[in-house]
Amino acid sequence: MDSPFIFNKYVTGGNFISRARELDTLVDCIKKKEHSLIYEPPKSGKRSLVQQVFIKLHQDSYNFTLCTINLFNVRTEAAMLKSIRTSLVNSFANTESELRELEEDLMIGQIREMSEYRDLVLNLPEALCSKFNTNVVIYFQEFQELLNFQSYEDTIALLERVWHSHTQTTYLITGSFVNGMKEIFVNKKSFYKFAERVKLQPIEERLFSEFIIKNFLKAGRVVSKELATRMYDLTEGHPWYTQQLADIAYGHTKGFLTEVILLESFDELIDMYEYIFQQITSRLSLYQLNFLKAILDGVTKFSTQEVLTGYHFNSSANVVRLKEAVQKKEILEQDGDKWIFLDPLFKIWLKRVYWSY
Repeated sequence: MDSPFIFNKYVTGGNFISRARELDTLVDCIKKKEHSLIYEPPKSGKRSLVQQVFIKLHQDSYNFTLCTINLFNVRTEAAMLKSIRTSLVNSFANTESELRELEEDLMIGQIREMSEYRDLVLNLPEALCSKFNTNVVIYFQEFQELLNFQSYEDTIALLERVWHSHTQTTYLITGSFVNGMKEIFVNKKSFYKFAERVKLQPIEERLFSEFIIKNFLKAGRVVSKELATRMYDLTEGHPWYTQQLADIAYGHTKGFLTEVILLESFDELIDMYEYIFQQITSRLSLYQLNFLKAILDGVTKFSTQEVLTGYHFNSSANVVRLKEAVQKKEILEQDGDKWIFLDPLFKIWLKRVYWSY
């Protein structure tokens, strides 16, 4: 029997563990033609949530046309414009003849001046909304990749100028590099008050435990409430890792899941990612590793002489550079005075394997 735990693709329907508050917020925003912003670490459930939003909108018979644009491999403004243009037209044209007819009707390809072409492409959503009497929902994935453009400030300023004038199009902007997205929307205050950030809260332990217990029972296998909770706690409730740990444990269980099997499964999970974690640490300087060690040790004040000396930071100026470096590498996120590992399993690996706490 195939495993009931899905972790290598987004999930919907019965496999989607409820995020009721976030789901309702996003559905409500789209219906009001208000823009939304989601940035969370990889594998935290962004795509599953968004897909569930679109399913809910269809169930509610809401009139919208979805256009998905993934910027993960886009490195220039010209490539971005091409991606937007292609995705939009393909969302409304089902055949080659329809595509040509639509492009002719919208005058795409007839403009030679780049400035006019930019405006034409970026305003296509509004034109299509009017032409087809629908709400075009543009779903951007990996939006932080704009930072890799040669003159990304100019591109962001262009998008701001055009998008702020739109009244019929709805933008759903997502990204997996938390600090990259914060650089755009928080540090530089780009798209100021343009979109509401919808922050994904941890999935409730109760809901995840019930999901694990139910899926074990599908194949006549049993996991106790205590071990289902332990599974959740071991992975800090991270959706990807919790599902993957459940999948491993499920595969090793014949009847009842035992604590021994669970802990062996967790060791197996950590082993699966050891090579990736080794690659991350091998590319960190000794100072950066010492900074991570200080975070794991619970250090909150880095300017004291004891900390500067004990972790070989040399100076407060060096600490500032270290903070910037670990954020740029998307290892840590700073939330006020609190530092958060963006990958909880990497944190656990550092404790259990790299430094053997």
